[in-house]
Amino acid sequence: MDRNAAILPGYALEDFLRAPENKAWSAETRDTYRRALQELYAYLQANGPPGRDTLAAWRQHLQGQGYRPRSINTRISAANNYFRWCGRYDLAMRHSTPNEPETPQLTRAEYLRLLCTARRKGEHRLYLLVKLFATTGLPLQCLPQVTVPLVRAGGGTLQLRGNALPLTLAPAFQQELLDYCREQCLAAGPVFITNRGQAINRSNLCRRLQELCRDAGVDEAKGNPRALRSLYQATQADIQARMDLLLRQAYDQLLQAEQSTAGWEEGA
Repeated sequence: MDRNAAILPGYALEDFLRAPENKAWSAETRDTYRRALQELYAYLQANGPPGRDTLAAWRQHLQGQGYRPRSINTRISAANNYFRWCGRYDLAMRHSTPNEPETPQLTRAEYLRLLCTARRKGEHRLYLLVKLFATTGLPLQCLPQVTVPLVRAGGGTLQLRGNALPLTLAPAFQQELLDYCREQCLAAGPVFITNRGQAINRSNLCRRLQELCRDAGVDEAKGNPRALRSLYQATQADIQARMDLLLRQAYDQLLQAEQSTAGWEEGA
């Protein structure tokens, strides 16, 4: 397809894929979106210019072609991002995955088993990746932004779809990452790369995580960055709930003490 191909006039697909606000996307994400938009482009060539109901019709078309719900939603997401980038929010659509099972919740005990198993197998990089996703909630597409300078600083601000995303590394984990950088002779650039210096491939990472799950006796369905991020989010929510309870109890105790001093009592 020509580099200047555009679903909407004046908004070339390649310009969208290389837009500054999308620079945090991995090469794999960019390729996936490119294929999806090329398919939409071909669909529109046969069915006319896009309108308010185009994506709903395209989804039905894809369903008729036997595409899986998750694959369809990936295509709709690519189209939504493109139309929003063009400022045509009226052409975007909401979509759901009613037929897709939810990612099983990873427990902290299982997470620790994954770490211990990776350590026992000598899988240093995989060990650090598991800990990174589970202790920071880092989105996979931001992984290339975890650089040596960022680790030295103990964190920083990443970019996710044009939005600022703060990242803080716990001191103990920061030290583990610094030790790893020294072992790998990394002085600059991304921390997590393949032995050939390439970006981590999403499919390969998920395969390695599933293998780790098997060795650790954990459900393979939990062997993905999303499950590790969900653990981070659940842990943060649990801690926040406990803090809210302690705050409420402390406040109630304060009010009770004040009541004893200045409460309205019979005969006071």
